[in-house]
Amino acid sequence: MSKRSSSSEISSTSRSKKVKQMLESCLGETLNNFSYEKVAQCYPTLAKEQPERLKQALGQVKEFLKTNTEEEFEAILEQRNILEKLNELDDIIAKAKKRQNDGHNPLQPMSNIDPKTIIRAKTLPIKFEEKRNLEREFLKINHENESLMSEIRTKKKQIDYLTQSIQEIIKENDKVVEVATEIPVNEMQDIVDNVIKL
Repeated sequence: MSKRSSSSEISSTSRSKKVKQMLESCLGETLNNFSYEKVAQCYPTLAKEQPERLKQALGQVKEFLKTNTEEEFEAILEQRNILEKLNELDDIIAKAKKRQNDGHNPLQPMSNIDPKTIIRAKTLPIKFEEKRNLEREFLKINHENESLMSEIRTKKKQIDYLTQSIQEIIKENDKVVEVATEIPVNEMQDIVDNVIKL
């Protein structure tokens, strides 16, 4: 193809649709692993006391992961011209099938084929390697997202621990205040005076 295909033409090819379907399938499978039941096991206190809040947080995390992954995927497709190259591959395959149906012997020299088409045919291994790189990049992003979720869970446990510690300190302070209010003022003054003398 001498002209670059428009984005609408590229997005309509069967191969580009399969690429998008692969993303949707992998992303859907990954996001389905973040079920409310599994998240509730990680945050049992929040799930018991504020289940709606936990569901809302889970929805926000899933939406962030979905949007971020889709944007990264689109950026990779655009940077490497993947969809355009897949479109060119479709064109090459269609021409090859047409020649075969017309009775052309593939072992004979293809003198009637323009040089650009021959060069593109020879670059197929490179295109397949780019496709494999794209898949590896997607898996890497997926792994990074899982690591981020693990870090979020760890931070949440730390926050829960700190919250519990603070609540215990508040309870102890409440007890001290309660005991102090039961002591008569004169006795309290004597205790304070003795402490000051020490």
